[in-house]
Amino acid sequence: MKRFKLFGKTYEIRAANVKPLPSVSDDSAWQMYLAGQGYTISAEGALQVAAVFRCVDLISKTMAALPLHMYKNAGEGKQKARDHPMYKLLYVLPNRTTTAYELMQMLVANMLLTRGGYLRIVRDRYGFVRHLKNLPTSCCSEVYTNRENGEQYIYVTYDGITETLREGDFVFIPGFRFGDRTPEDPMTIAASVLGLNNSMTQYAQRGFSGTSPGGYITYPGQLSDTAYERFKKDFQSNYGGAENAGKWMFLENGSTAQPWDRDMSKTQLLDSRKWAVTEICRIFGVPPHMCMDLEKATFSNIEQQSAEFVRDCINPLSVRIEQALYRDLLSEAEQAKYYFKFNTNSLLRGDTATRTSYYNTMRQNGVMCADDIRELEDMNPIPDGLGRIYFINGNMLPLENAKLNAPKSAQAKGAPLKNE
Repeated sequence: MKRFKLFGKTYEIRAANVKPLPSVSDDSAWQMYLAGQGYTISAEGALQVAAVFRCVDLISKTMAALPLHMYKNAGEGKQKARDHPMYKLLYVLPNRTTTAYELMQMLVANMLLTRGGYLRIVRDRYGFVRHLKNLPTSCCSEVYTNRENGEQYIYVTYDGITETLREGDFVFIPGFRFGDRTPEDPMTIAASVLGLNNSMTQYAQRGFSGTSPGGYITYPGQLSDTAYERFKKDFQSNYGGAENAGKWMFLENGSTAQPWDRDMSKTQLLDSRKWAVTEICRIFGVPPHMCMDLEKATFSNIEQQSAEFVRDCINPLSVRIEQALYRDLLSEAEQAKYYFKFNTNSLLRGDTATRTSYYNTMRQNGVMCADDIRELEDMNPIPDGLGRIYFINGNMLPLENAKLNAPKSAQAKGAPLKNE
């Protein structure tokens, strides 16, 4: 309320339906404020926006298609832990009814649209992990901490039944955190963009579903009720809907039609909707051309943006999931030996010519052998271990002979030489 004086009198101005801005730290107040401004959207509502569905579908499918391997440290190197029971759970079949692809796609979709993703850990009586199951975020509470022993736990409500899952019985991969341990809801952060996009969509629907002659009609006099009803019926049937847009009108009894400029391109509606697509892509870290927005796309920048998508979107998401699985699925003893890793090489392979040039360079410098290359190309190793020989550029000497600086004619066939 504000007071001011005018001509010696005091007046009051009371703000109607104006809410003060909430504190930055008050998350619930911000949600109420955005809802009061007409900008509120749920995860289900966000998926009805085409650009959001495309971004979430693209990222979740890409992550689900990546092989997730469990590795163990073996001396100076590493090898896949195929003998560990958990290898099969994450690579192929986490439970009897769900594939690894389905589990990962749902997990990532929840991470992108809500405060984080949850998995349920099913153990046998000895404490070993036997199954992994998806938990929709909408059924799970935030993660609580027992003040007495520091143990974390959540509440899960499913089919009207609420149960408590304690530390070791669930995996939680949080989303973006800002002020405290409670992750932010991305749909709350993006409410203004998505809410504005919905408003523009509704406006466009109203524009196409109504009459579209582009003007208004004046009549010199007053129509009777019968004539007015007949005029409305004929006008709607002849000029209503998108199929009749742009038709010329035929009037009678001295009526005149005045054009009214409502071209959507001139009101910048179409430009605003294009802007909303770009903003949504920016929120999810997806290049616009992957959402079929090719307005500013060229061959060179599409190739570069595709590599940036892997580097800036997929790789950080992979690391977040890998580390959460390491924390929640492995015991302290296992953490000293095992870890999880997504294989993103297939996303960066490029075309045949690019891969060939890359492989040639890596092999000629002794970084890769023939079997390393064949593995990346999903090919079997060369028999008898012939593909495990490493070469360096020059005369293509085996590494064990190169350090002797021996000429190629003096090399022993298939065995290192000794200095004499």
